[in-house]
Amino acid sequence: MRNLKLVIDEYYEAPKLIKEMKLTWGYFLGGAIGLIILIFFYWISGYFGDWIFEKLNQIFKINEYVSIVRGVIIFIIRVVMIGIEYLFFKAVLLTLLAPFFSYISEKVETEIYGIKYSFTLKENIGFILRGVKIAGKSLLKEIVITLLVILLSFIPGVNFVVPILIFIVQSYFISYNFIDYTLERHKYGEKESIQFMKKNRVAFTFAGAIFTFIYFIPIVGIIVGPLLAIVALTNLTLKIIKQNL
Repeated sequence: MRNLKLVIDEYYEAPKLIKEMKLTWGYFLGGAIGLIILIFFYWISGYFGDWIFEKLNQIFKINEYVSIVRGVIIFIIRVVMIGIEYLFFKAVLLTLLAPFFSYISEKVETEIYGIKYSFTLKENIGFILRGVKIAGKSLLKEIVITLLVILLSFIPGVNFVVPILIFIVQSYFISYNFIDYTLERHKYGEKESIQFMKKNRVAFTFAGAIFTFIYFIPIVGIIVGPLLAIVALTNLTLKIIKQNL
């Protein structure tokens, strides 16, 4: 519970810290990239959602069902498509913003704790590549787990739980992409980073859930979400590291 309160505190303090550090320009950078990707994925998800419905309609004659049954099927398709869209959208966004996140994460630690890092160009490129690698691995794990969860949608009475489970899975994995920049600076190897994440899975899943809620606020979420999350989760990670010392 202590760490859950800490998550809320860090998100609450993040806007103030961003303003103090004069990083408000980061809202526009993340927002611009996010909007471009979102428009593309919105079109893709709509196209495939309609295609899936038509195929199911040809097989099961969905349009002949009573309206409530047809509505439930359409609802499930849309929820699943939103989950899949968000999964891939998030992976592309985090990959493109990796250099930005690495820079902001380092600036936050320097601002709060006065720790200055002097990295060579090679090391900085290494940090960015690790961020991309982590995002890729997280995506593969998410795809497998999400597909397993989606299979539950075919079980009557259980399908309504599917959106919640997908939300929890994606909240967990998205937070990992935000915290690894900090863990890498503190010399955590990939295996150590994974163990750290698992040990604090509840707090970081909660942090990822808050980001997701923010991100789904139309337009505003896309602009403020990424910067708020990297600032909040960087400081959260640093505090948890210090708790474990």
